[in-house]
Order: sequence, then C-alpha cells, then structure tokens
Amino acid sequence: MKRYQIGSAVFLLLFGAIICWEARKLDMGRIVKPGPGFFPFWLGMAMVIVSLALIIQFRRAKAEGPTPGLWKGLRWEKILYTLSALLFYAFFLEFLGYIIATFLLMFFLFRAIEGQRWSVVIFGSIVTSLVTYSLFKLWLQVQLPVGLWGM
Repeated sequence: MKRYQIGSAVFLLLFGAIICWEARKLDMGRIVKPGPGFFPFWLGMAMVIVSLALIIQFRRAKAEGPTPGLWKGLRWEKILYTLSALLFYAFFLEFLGYIIATFLLMFFLFRAIEGQRWSVVIFGSIVTSLVTYSLFKLWLQVQLPVGLWGM
C-alpha cells in the first residue's frame, strides 16, 4: 500500500478523535432526546472505526504484496453513459415529471448499460417508477415534480 493511504487513514483517525473529544464538551442528551453533542460524537466515533478498519486493511494488504492497478479493466464508457443519463434526468425531471423521467432513466440503464431483455427492461422500468413514486409521494408525502402532463 502507498504511504499516503496510511497517512490518510491516520489523519481520519485523529480527526475523528478530535471530533469526539470536542463533542464531549456539549450536552449529549439521550437517545430519545439527543443533545447538540450526540450526533457529532457518534459521527466522530464512526470516523475512528472506519479509519481503524482502513489501517488494518492496509497492513494486511502490505503483508500480501502489491495489488493490480486500481483502474485496470474499468469500463469507462458505461460510467460516462451513466453520468450523462443522470445529468439528463436531473435536467428533464421538472419538465417531464417524476414518473416519466424515472421510467426513461431506468429504461436506458436497463437496456443500454446492462443490456437486459426487453421484458425485463419494460417491466423493471415500470415497476421502479411506480414503486418509488408510491414510496416517496404516497407514503412519505414528498412533493415530486408533476411535469408536462400532470403525472
């Protein structure tokens, strides 16, 4: 492993420890009624735990020897197509509405990125659009864009 990776993990460990130390000075409250120091303390603890896991992983990897290139074999065209699709989704979401824009996004991802069968593409796109609409609009009552056709 590279030296800077260990340094980054150690920095994360120290930063998380400082956050925990400073958060202790605030009222922690209880789990049912958290105080202003509750979330910073536990987020700092999470940073410490993650950094310790990284340090252990780096030490084990160093003992095993060098790993192949991180970016080797990565399919950049799929990444660029997916990012472009998400950009178009964000741009046309207000105009088309949530259901139609989500259907088109999932249609593209299922067919162009994953190359699924047409039945999977159509069924998966419809189900994804309707289930997420039901979850966000009906159950969580989140205001979603209705778009051109009021859907």
